[in-house]
Amino acid sequence: MKTVFSNSEIFHKFNEQSQYEGKNSTRNIYFYNDKIYSYGSHYLLAQFLDNNTILINNTGYSNTTSKHISQITSATRNRKQFFTTQSNTDLVFNKSKDLINKISKARKESTLNHYENELTRLFNNYFEFIAYKKQKTIKKKDPKHREIIKLSDKFFSGNKAELIERVKEENKKLLSLEKSKARKNIKDWKTSKIDWFRNKTKQDYLRLKGENIETSQGVRISITEAKRVLNLLDQKSAIGERINNTYLITSFKDFLKVGCHNISKSEIEYIRGLI
Repeated sequence: MKTVFSNSEIFHKFNEQSQYEGKNSTRNIYFYNDKIYSYGSHYLLAQFLDNNTILINNTGYSNTTSKHISQITSATRNRKQFFTTQSNTDLVFNKSKDLINKISKARKESTLNHYENELTRLFNNYFEFIAYKKQKTIKKKDPKHREIIKLSDKFFSGNKAELIERVKEENKKLLSLEKSKARKNIKDWKTSKIDWFRNKTKQDYLRLKGENIETSQGVRISITEAKRVLNLLDQKSAIGERINNTYLITSFKDFLKVGCHNISKSEIEYIRGLI
């Protein structure tokens, strides 16, 4: 049985579902049974949900993966197709809010119609997938799913102003929650309760740990080196100097810019008080 195929053949062979496995010559595309992968098991490109229905993972953004998404979409066009960006609750929740924000800012009728049509497809495809998977009951426990229902009800009933206002309020709530979570993460990181945290801001933070100063990006310098840098900053002669002979100081106004770091003056004074 042939198991090695050209790039153009392998997607069609997978669509046939006539054999258990197959791959291309470089093995960057391969399938086992009802699943096909792109560049390794970490990226499930598509999966048959039944004999005539396929779920295509279209979340990849690299040029090559995008090409594979296009090829599997074309090769399986005789099947009922669902796409991850239109079926995953978190992705649909974020995308619907993004489209509603764009609708609120649209000035041209053609642009407005484009975004409204895109939102219509998003909602219809999402609820079709939920119905197909028979998840209506279990999804009621998901607050994001419930919010999608409320947004779609207002959209299809024509209450655009109320819809836009609802998204604005939801964004305010999420921003408040994110800020609260960020404050807790920073506090826990500074006191070494956690080793790292996902920092969504453009600001970096500092902490004293043992005999070193650490940044929230994981860079570590000695207290001796930190004192040298503080002295340079006080003398206003730090620009152009390197920290640890590696990280170039490029600016010091509201923030100290070192490489890709942006460290506020308040963070610098915080560390000064500790050492």
